[in-house]
Amino acid sequence: MNISRSNLLIIEDSSIIANAYKNILNEITDTIFNIFFAKNCDEAIHKIRRIKTQVVLLDLQLPISKNERYICGEDLGLLIRKESPDTKILVLTSVTDQARIQNIINEIQPEGFMIKSDIDGIDLKNALTSTLMGKRYYSKTIEGYTRKAYANRVAIDDLDRRILYHLSMGEKTKDLSNFIPLSTRAIEVRKTKLKNLLDTKNSGNFNLVKEAKKLGFI
Repeated sequence: MNISRSNLLIIEDSSIIANAYKNILNEITDTIFNIFFAKNCDEAIHKIRRIKTQVVLLDLQLPISKNERYICGEDLGLLIRKESPDTKILVLTSVTDQARIQNIINEIQPEGFMIKSDIDGIDLKNALTSTLMGKRYYSKTIEGYTRKAYANRVAIDDLDRRILYHLSMGEKTKDLSNFIPLSTRAIEVRKTKLKNLLDTKNSGNFNLVKEAKKLGFI
């Protein structure tokens, strides 16, 4: 087995939680983490600028810096993106405000984003492994928020909704022209468009009706 090594910074004001993260990460067998800690914004700024880290576990609610320029984890996330753009950022927070979370995603684009109440030790290990492999890892609450935000940007018309509705009722595509004033070919084109719009992960087992229901289109 090839063992990799990574510098990892835990920015968390609770030493109990920070050490719990450390213990969980030490259970990952294919990576040795050289772990550093910061419990407030000033300590975090110092270590972000002096240590080349591959991964940062970032809490959002932290004691502010002495100069009051850095007041929360969002400010530190922006600093990391500026000082060390290749560093993977995993946000772990108790914050559940949807608008704030969406703003963080838009501005910082963290590789991982998890609500603490959503996850356990296995989830944290999976998140670290995924992000180190270049994949994104969002917990279920964050995924729900991003789906809703995406749905608000997706424009589908009444005919699209009727197609989705009748498919959800078990109708076959070839029979939809009995309910919708479109040819079968036109319906197939619209189905393809809907799949391209809603299948944001390009997953091999994508289910159009299931995803439309998740997003509230039907």
